Amino acid sequence: MNITTPTANSRPALLSLAGALSLFIAFIFVQSLFFKFTNSYETQFIFGTLAGWSGFSWFGTYGGYLIGTAELIAAVLLFTRFHGVGAVMAVGIMAGAIFFHLFTPLGIVMPEFNAAGQMIGTDGGLLFGMACLIWLSAVVLVVRDSRQPQGLLHHVIHRFLRLSQGHSGGTDTENGGAV
Repeated sequence: MNITTPTANSRPALLSLAGALSLFIAFIFVQSLFFKFTNSYETQFIFGTLAGWSGFSWFGTYGGYLIGTAELIAAVLLFTRFHGVGAVMAVGIMAGAIFFHLFTPLGIVMPEFNAAGQMIGTDGGLLFGMACLIWLSAVVLVVRDSRQPQGLLHHVIHRFLRLSQGHSGGTDTENGGAV
């Protein structure tokens, strides 16, 4: 067994910026599952408002479960070799959240409810702010993965570029193997 100790240039993954951003995104996504999967009053308000605005009545009933499931998948992927895919998912999910906060009747400031379902105040825009922070964190992870030669997104982008330039066959000298 080969055991190496981390040096200044090879920090463990969880102590890196990417690790910290992944932990942040996953923590917020997983923490929000309680609200989405229990159909909390906050979830009913958000997805009910969006269902009324969009005309998709089913979204009021199932939207929280759908988005929560996507967030859970993204959170898990952030800690696998498919972390770039998880980051892309987080960017998309949060881009949707930001859009709906800004351009629908939902708005930026969300109501808060007590256990009886009565509105007791607002979040002061905290949910919107967290969506923006998660989006920015995920963008950093996407850019990082797309720039690192071992990143899945790097490989996907370069494969797409080669195909778009008409190089669909032959060998891949960058990876030392056949395409």
